[in-house]
Amino acid sequence: MKKNLSALLFLGAAWGICESGIGYALHRMAVLLPGLPGALMFPIGFYWMNKAQKTTGEVSAPLGIAAIAATIKLADFLIPGADPIRVINPALSILMEGLAVTAVCALGMTKRIPVFFKVLGMGIIWRGMFAVYLYGISLIDLPALLVTSGMVTLLRFVLLESFIISLVILACIHLASRLPTHRPRPISPLAASAATLFALSLQVVL
Repeated sequence: MKKNLSALLFLGAAWGICESGIGYALHRMAVLLPGLPGALMFPIGFYWMNKAQKTTGEVSAPLGIAAIAATIKLADFLIPGADPIRVINPALSILMEGLAVTAVCALGMTKRIPVFFKVLGMGIIWRGMFAVYLYGISLIDLPALLVTSGMVTLLRFVLLESFIISLVILACIHLASRLPTHRPRPISPLAASAATLFALSLQVVL
């Protein structure tokens, strides 16, 4: 992984920039369209994780760039008065997404599993882990509406939303397969560092 450090840092920063910019806009729009951030941010994260795996050839690349993107999210702690839960929850969900994608990809290397079920498994795993975490914090009276609003809300989050988002990702994969492919260009340490600094700055500003 060390030889691909610049690529991982750059792609993790790119994901962090999307989380800061697009994620900010989607959360503002969620007032009118509830559930929109969750519907689009995992497909965006999946794009960068898939790109990282193809660029580096490493199964663990998704977890690596997820750790970088999650760390960028934690930059919100630099903002005076930041709500710890609002900072930690998004960072944890990103990390769980990376863990789920890495785990399913590692399993898929030895077993022939249709792409749709791989992607569906990724969604269910990270959402399931996040639900367990929310249940844990609900025991100490921290806000966890997904698990305290009833079983229907929880199952919709873990199963139904995973299914719908898997269809979105599958459609994107199908469209991408029709586009011409290009050999990944080497990413310099300078470009990776600049992207990371920009991502951190954008996260704090937004």
